Amino acid sequence: MKQEKKYYLNLLEKEKEKILKNLLYAREVIEKGEKGIPTHIADHGTDEFEKDLEVGLSNSERKILEEIDLAIKKIKEGTYGKCDNCKQPISKARLKALPYARFCIKCQTEREKSGKK
Repeated sequence: MKQEKKYYLNLLEKEKEKILKNLLYAREVIEKGEKGIPTHIADHGTDEFEKDLEVGLSNSERKILEEIDLAIKKIKEGTYGKCDNCKQPISKARLKALPYARFCIKCQTEREKSGKK
């Protein structure tokens, strides 16, 4: 069980590191874009589109970071791997694919059908 905790903690830390690098890159792109003045109106549209895309990605990545931090907290508390809804174990295959999953497949499917995520 201790090995399993280490394994998932390592997965979560790697995912967190990857997202933080992406957020840093997005910030650099946005800051660089704000300094440059487009010479053509089409360039301005492209710059704005890219800026909006980067901001959108960073917002979704921030949400994932929150989920990762919650999963790390659950590992430390000993509640990791249990569905937040039904309290049943989340499958190992699901946790390997999405180590910050909070719901088992059944409950996640029900949430999506009802419009929740």
